[in-house]
Amino acid sequence: MDVLNDPAAMARLQTFGQLRVPIVTIEDRWAYAGDLDDVADFLGIARTGHRMLPPRRLIEKYDAILAAAQRYLRAFPAEAIGMTVPRREKRDMRELGYHVFAIAEDLMHLKDGDEYLQGTGPVPETVRSFDDIIAYGDEMRRRLRDWFTCRPAAFWSQTCRTSYGAFSMHKYLERATWHSGQHSRQILEMLRLASADAPDPLPAHFFAGLPLPERIWD
Repeated sequence: MDVLNDPAAMARLQTFGQLRVPIVTIEDRWAYAGDLDDVADFLGIARTGHRMLPPRRLIEKYDAILAAAQRYLRAFPAEAIGMTVPRREKRDMRELGYHVFAIAEDLMHLKDGDEYLQGTGPVPETVRSFDDIIAYGDEMRRRLRDWFTCRPAAFWSQTCRTSYGAFSMHKYLERATWHSGQHSRQILEMLRLASADAPDPLPAHFFAGLPLPERIWD
């Protein structure tokens, strides 16, 4: 079900005092469902056993994901920027392409007490073409590498409390990495729907160790 386009579902979310998804509910209790181990704790079932990749490995994968997204976007016909994505009729390729890199920008701005937008802010009016998005991607990749280099090892175990929840910075990095990764897979699928050739797509095994949804459009 597309909760964001379902008025009844959104009204139910409001009864819990928040409008963020995903969540899991039992009667009048709820918990964010962004982390499966948190969901397991909430439901009183066994945890997943998932172990996060080391921060350095995550940042390497993140850069490769962003580079792949840029390759895919370069292959799109310019007129395809208005293509809308399945199950999200209000999201077109301009928004989806920008979102992949905006996730990284919001990660780098993360602070205690923040509303964590996860790249969902509005696309700037200056970003009109695939070339604009790719240039933004260049900037985010450079800044992400510099940001990581300046962080000491102890930084990754620090807890940051945001509207998304209270997690270690290591967990936030993992979340941003697989979040951009999932959307990079969607861009690749959109490229195929546009009947364009996919340039050097990331193989399925590249995503091993990242807790991505099984399906492309989840």
